[in-house]
This record gives sequence, structure tokens and C-alpha cells, in this order.
Amino acid sequence: MTDHSTPEQPGGGSPTPHATTATGAAPDRTAAPDQPAAPDYPATPDYLDMPDYPVAAYVPMAATALTDQERWPAQTPEAEANLARLRTHPKAPLYNHTCGDRLTAQAVNRLRDYAKSTVDANPIGATPATPATPATPATPATPATPATPATPATDWIMPLVERVYATVPRYRRLPVPSSLSEVPVLTRHDLLVRAEQQVPDDADLSDLIVYRTSGSRGRAATVPMSPEFCALDLPLIEHVLGQLGVTVAGGPSRVSLVNVYQQPVAYQFASVSSYWDGAGVLKVNLHPSGWRSPGDTVGFLDDCAPELYTGNPISLAALAELDLTTRPKAVLSGAMALDPTTRERLAARFGCPVIDLYGITEAGLLAWRTDGPHRLLPRRVHVEILDPAGQPVAPGDVGEITVTCGENPLLPLLRYRTGDFAALEGRTLTHFQGREPVVFTVADGRAVNSIELTHVLSPLGIVAYRLHQGADNAVSIEIHHVGAPTPGAVTSAVRSLLGAVPLIVTPTDLSQEAKPQRYSRD
Repeated sequence: MTDHSTPEQPGGGSPTPHATTATGAAPDRTAAPDQPAAPDYPATPDYLDMPDYPVAAYVPMAATALTDQERWPAQTPEAEANLARLRTHPKAPLYNHTCGDRLTAQAVNRLRDYAKSTVDANPIGATPATPATPATPATPATPATPATPATPATDWIMPLVERVYATVPRYRRLPVPSSLSEVPVLTRHDLLVRAEQQVPDDADLSDLIVYRTSGSRGRAATVPMSPEFCALDLPLIEHVLGQLGVTVAGGPSRVSLVNVYQQPVAYQFASVSSYWDGAGVLKVNLHPSGWRSPGDTVGFLDDCAPELYTGNPISLAALAELDLTTRPKAVLSGAMALDPTTRERLAARFGCPVIDLYGITEAGLLAWRTDGPHRLLPRRVHVEILDPAGQPVAPGDVGEITVTCGENPLLPLLRYRTGDFAALEGRTLTHFQGREPVVFTVADGRAVNSIELTHVLSPLGIVAYRLHQGADNAVSIEIHHVGAPTPGAVTSAVRSLLGAVPLIVTPTDLSQEAKPQRYSRD
């Protein structure tokens, strides 16, 4: 059954940096208005009173294409009871969607085998992690020392190239190259124009999911994927947590993950993870419009007491403002850049590690960091850093992150330009810039790179901001109001680099945008 959908899923919308907020739940398709399907459980009138939804034609909790058995093929009676508890909780949010992981028992076993053979395999030369010290009421948690990354094998690359050239329409009429460097680069525009040309002829389409990206880099793209690829984030997250001495217990008696949003309109749903043995997985919107009563947000989240919170810096900053009494084992941030000051603030508030994840919807999670550079994950993903002409940059130079990955069976990627920029040093991404750098003009006419502005603004702990320079060189910067520094502090930081340019600083609510673009100019 094909799934056409827009809700967030584990690979999330592609951020800059992108880290995907993982839910482990594959999105459902909404049925056409003239083909309604019976809901799996009674719709609450409150759902229907809400005027706006992320998809205009979406009828919440009414028109769905899948039954619960189809959403959770491997669900146990205990997991079903956990799901029912979350769905009927008296303080639950106003759910307006249903998502399941779509994983069969065989798929769960393959994911666990993947975790053991690919992710958790300790490569030669890797240094094991030092465990973290848990937090106590009087003492915050002491972060673990992460393991030293090692270079994984690359003997899978040319077999992937040969398979792609034999089965993928875009390539199959071309001569098979003798090395990866002979493969032409693939751009986002290529996927936008002819995404179907990237799907292998022999791909199994029986569980196809078609995911639309957020469009934060321009026109939204459609990305075909499988439920198993959607859930691939979970063993990768476990690997990252393991580097910090944290484990996910899972099980049908608890909630393992809550993905938080802070937007006027967002999907909300309760789900369970077959990979985590029936543990609860939720997506909730912290915006007041998503709840029946003001006190329900804290009451529900404290009752869930999730092992993990995921979100973007804006939603996590809003979470930190709540008077929660429970603490997670870790907080995972993605979809937007997380500056060090905000990370430290979140770590102090929740008394646990705060992890900045980077990935793209097309390929999943790629790298992570705590207080240092992004470390590449031990996946079958090959990373190159290329210049605008598609040639490798000199070692240590910044260029476009370009990936080769065959782990999504419906979208194998050869030398795919991500649109994000960094330098590659060993197995770490340094000088990470996210989107292509923007060049700004100093008052005296000199040019400066946007990364330099990031350096002067990061110490201020701005959760999110949007800086624009007009054709007249005047600068306007909007800063997210939660935990914001004074406009004077922002002005001083910007002028320390750009000089006496006309400048306006406006504190505002940037939560209405999924991923505010940091830098732009006329």
C-alpha cells in the first residue's frame, strides 16, 4: 500500500544542520474526500473544532487508509495496551493524526541485526566511550567521553554503483564507471524534476512511503522510502547515546521518546515503537492551541516521563520553560543549528546530555555532536566535500557535503549534493555552515562570510534568528524571544563584525516557521 503523506517522520524535514527529530513512526496516507475510511476509534469533537491543519484537505481522525494492524504489524497485546493508555489519557493533547511504524517482526529483527553488525560494531582503531555520571538532585550529570571514531570499510561502494547503474532509470543506459569519482554528481534539482527516475526497477513498492520535505531549502521535494528506512534512525540514536553512556530501556510500560514542536499548527499523535518493544513514541505540539486545558501539557508530559525528548532549538527552549518535574536521559536537537550556549542552557535545565544531530531526509542521520565538531555516524554512507564544479576540495577546506548511500532501497544516492557545507577532517565535519554561506558587506566595503557572524552571535545564546542585509547594506535581525539577549547585546555583536551599518534588532516569535533561515541578503 502506497503512503502519501506530509507529517514528520524519523528522518524528519531536512535541516541545516539537519538532525532529524526521530519518531520511529511511518506516516499514514490521508484518504481522498470521496473515499472515507472508518476511524479506528471514536473521533473526539474537540478535534473537529480546530480550524487549521498542516494539510488543507485533511479530516483528523476520520479519513485514513490503514488499520491499526497495518500500522503496527508486530504489535503485541502489551504494546496495544500502552497505545490505548496514551490515546485515552485524560490530559492528552488534541491528537489530530495517527502514525504507526509499519514494521513487521522480520523488519525489527533486521534493524537489530543492522545495529549489531553495522552501527555497534567496534571498528579497528576506535576508542571505547567512558560512561556518563547520572544526575542527582544536587549534582548535574557529567557527560561521558565519546568514543574516538574510526574509518569504516568502503568495500560496499562499487557494488552499489554497479547495482544502481543496472537498475535505476537515471543511470542504466550509461556506461558503468570504474570508480566513484567518475559518477556525475546528483543535485536536489534532479530529485525535484524526476524523482521517479531515481527509484530502482526492482524496488519493492508494496510498502512505499512518499514523504514531502519541509521546503526549507526552496521547493519541497518528494522522497520515496520504506518503513524500515524510516526506523533506521532508532539504532543510530542508540549508538550516539551509547557513546555517552546512555541506554534506551524501551518496553510497553513506558514512553521512550516525545518529539516536541512549538507551532500554531502541527500534527500530534500517539504511537508505539516495535523496535523498542512497544514503548510509547509521541509527537506533541507545545503551543496552547494543541491542548484542552493550560495545565494539561505539564501533567501529560510528567506522567509520560519519556526517556528522550527530541525537537528543534525553538521547541526545546519552550520545553525548558515548562515546570516539569521529570527529567529525560537525553535531549536530541535537530532541524536547525544548535548554538553552544543554548545547548549548555538545555543541559543545565534537564540535567542530561544534549545532542545536536545532523542529517537529511533523503539519507537519514549523518552526524552528531555534543560540544565538539560533528562526528560521522558508522553507517554505509560515504562523504565527500566538493567544490561548485563537483571536484574534491583540498583537505581541510570547506565545500559542499556530498553523500553516497544505498540504505534507502527506494532512493539509492550516488554523490548527492546535500546543500550543506563543512570541511572533512578524518571522520568529523568541521567548520559546519549548514546551507551555502552568505557573503555580507561591512560598512567599509569589505566582505565577510556568514560563518563569521555565527561566531560572534553564538555566545549570546539566541535560540533562533533571521539576519538579512538589504541592497543598501542595512541589516535587520529577528531573534526568537524565548531566552533572548537584549537588542543592545545583539547590536554590539553584529557591529563588531559589520561596523556601523544601519541595524534593527527585533525580538519576535519565530516558532511559526519550521526552520527559520538564518542568513539572507538582497
